[in-house]
Amino acid sequence: MKLAKILKIALNMVKANKLRSWLTIIGIIIGIASVVAIVTTGEYFQEQVTETLEELGGDVITIYPSTPFLVSSEEDEEYEEDTGEEDSTTSGDTEKDSENDTSASMLFESETEPELTVRDILTLRRIRAIEYINVNVDSGAELKFGGESTNIWVRGVDPNVWPEITKKKVGEGRMLAPGDRAVVILSNELAKDTFEREIRLNQMVLLNGRSYRVVGILAKDGGLLGSMGSFGASVYMPYQEVYSLYSDEEMPERERDVYGSIEIKVHKEADYDSALEEMKSKLRLSRKVTEDTQDFYVYSPKENIENVQKLINGLTAFLAFIAGISLLVGSTGIANTMFTSVLEKTKEIGIMKAIGAKNSDIMLIFLCNAAMIGLVGGIIGILLGTAAVQAILFLISIKMNAPFEFALSLKGTLIATLVSIIVGLIAGLVPAKNASELKPVDALRYE
Repeated sequence: MKLAKILKIALNMVKANKLRSWLTIIGIIIGIASVVAIVTTGEYFQEQVTETLEELGGDVITIYPSTPFLVSSEEDEEYEEDTGEEDSTTSGDTEKDSENDTSASMLFESETEPELTVRDILTLRRIRAIEYINVNVDSGAELKFGGESTNIWVRGVDPNVWPEITKKKVGEGRMLAPGDRAVVILSNELAKDTFEREIRLNQMVLLNGRSYRVVGILAKDGGLLGSMGSFGASVYMPYQEVYSLYSDEEMPERERDVYGSIEIKVHKEADYDSALEEMKSKLRLSRKVTEDTQDFYVYSPKENIENVQKLINGLTAFLAFIAGISLLVGSTGIANTMFTSVLEKTKEIGIMKAIGAKNSDIMLIFLCNAAMIGLVGGIIGILLGTAAVQAILFLISIKMNAPFEFALSLKGTLIATLVSIIVGLIAGLVPAKNASELKPVDALRYE
């Protein structure tokens, strides 16, 4: 029997029992729509979270000064109390031991706050895996414009390096350039929304009473999570200029080469983990500290991004599995429909076999019938699931005052389509096999 004839008979079987077919299809629609909605939403939020983290420096390693932990000797003090004696000799020894214990307990406490200096930069430059090194000098300041003022966070950066490693993009104007002096770049939120008048390019603003020219305005953070507000500083300027925001009393000369943090970007072909370990070991050697007394902290966002992606993937897979249970319910509906069809078509099966239809032809007819039900349910489920996701994202975008972005998971759509067909075929396999094995004589006698 030709394939076209088989498909036509299978289609007629679906049309002959419209109500029963649609009730079966609804079960598939619910399952497929749930899976598509969950997978698409999960992929969308994973993309948004990853994009947000990368805008904060996804591949940039940051080094911060960090005060070592204070190690106490409570066990030694308890021991002294238990073994203390009244005689003067022992008392004198105890006082000496106490002094020694106190000095031991203060061993890991720094006399001064740890700092990042030019010496650390020179140490890092000897590491071949490093491509760029940027220094950050952070400070709070008062910004005045048009008779209004606000307190903002200023970040001083190296204009030679920062444009190469930052994920931020300029919406208007330009990035900082080598040789820049008394210039600033503003965040989009600060320039557009903070003051009654919008700050424009080449206008002058006052930072702690000093004049600075606006040479660039950053582009607005994109994506859904970008609308939650700007991250980090609102003003960027050459780091040497940040020192000028203070008087000589507030910023002594010795602190003019001290940095709040150091940002590092390694070469793409370099081994990221090995480079990270080399930075730590060489900085420890240069700063004369051990792993226990380490007075700096190395932050690698790459691990955080990977952990977030694993978490979202795991949660999406779990929810998709729960939603997929409804597909199991839908498959039992298809199986029930197919068994009923076999019983109704028993005499017709006998006639077809009597005029020369093969067992494989009968089996293909019922399998195609089941696959059609699954495919129709899958297509409608994909459309409904996608529409539901767009409605949810549209409402969220309105609530968060963010631009709406259409989300579609090609992987989820393809998987859902294949699953709907496979579910139909598996559910119809046993009924189709039973139909193909019917003997013509028994089928013709069936009432």
